[in-house]
Amino acid sequence: MEKLYVNMLNDSKYIALITVLDYEILLSKYLKQITFETPPNKLKRVLVDLALKSGIDQYRFVEFEVNELGKIELKSHKYVLLNAFYENLANKFLKEKKEIVLNSILTESQKNKLLDLS
Repeated sequence: MEKLYVNMLNDSKYIALITVLDYEILLSKYLKQITFETPPNKLKRVLVDLALKSGIDQYRFVEFEVNELGKIELKSHKYVLLNAFYENLANKFLKEKKEIVLNSILTESQKNKLLDLS
């Protein structure tokens, strides 16, 4: 089973949106394995969606800095509240993994909200 779903964004704020697909994983172990191509001297960040791990609340999204080697700086984590654009984008990616969402630990109302089933 897939553990993470990495979606490249390359917008002005984030280079990728990483969706956690397995609530049982040790997230830091998997994030350490990812490497991104980053332009030198430019601060880049990734956004991690923890909806399937922690639910749909203020702890859903975590932002991490990416260093000059393209590695995620785990100590740079910061929970963030996002605008509707990123939340809708994250929900779109989760809809592509509908079976995983339906079999997740989320409540039925949270599953319905993510998948627009209500």
